[in-house]
Amino acid sequence: MGIQASLDLDSLRTMARTLDDVLPLDILPEADKDELARSMRLRIFPANEVIYHRGDAAVNANVVFSGLVKVMLLDENGHEALVALHGRGEFFGEMALFSEQPREATVVTVMPTQVFQLSREACWLVLHRNPEASEFMMRELAQTIQKLSAKYEDLVFLDAPGRLAKYLLELEHAGEPLPMTQDDLAAAIGSTRFTVNKVLADYEKRGMIAVDRRSVKILDAKRLEQETHR
Repeated sequence: MGIQASLDLDSLRTMARTLDDVLPLDILPEADKDELARSMRLRIFPANEVIYHRGDAAVNANVVFSGLVKVMLLDENGHEALVALHGRGEFFGEMALFSEQPREATVVTVMPTQVFQLSREACWLVLHRNPEASEFMMRELAQTIQKLSAKYEDLVFLDAPGRLAKYLLELEHAGEPLPMTQDDLAAAIGSTRFTVNKVLADYEKRGMIAVDRRSVKILDAKRLEQETHR
């Protein structure tokens, strides 16, 4: 799945350095930068393509270079839960660095996406030799756990309109508009497309949002925030 870009070591290092604002490459000695670069594979995916399925062998971690991916859980009846979105400079599938268990989720591209894949072996060599890099990875895992805990808390304590309002605000904070369908929104908040459509129509009628085909623009963030505290 996806196309592997044919790049030399210098090209890979140059591309990786553009992620310096989100990856701590500056803390690594040159030898370890080269180790990572040699293990990197840049793969290019079109929109709506599966990067890996739940149950696939987990042999590498991934970093988004450009584009957007969604992490999905699917049950045997076809119901979906959108666990997370990952954009530029964000890790996904990083549990492969710490466990040989199969992938726990399916990851799909939302738009054309380029992904760096990092081998478990090379990452472990670098992490073992560099305590600061190990600390960075531990912080990344802790943040992932915190986000999942917050998502569970929302499911328990917020109704569907409150969860949708909170999720729309989170998407707004991501910066650029993201191409999310109503099915994606329903999967993200643990609801149905019918409910999401109904709530969006209500919020739009009340002047809080403007709904386009694959995007939602927030017009009144303060009032939308109030929907998360009902």
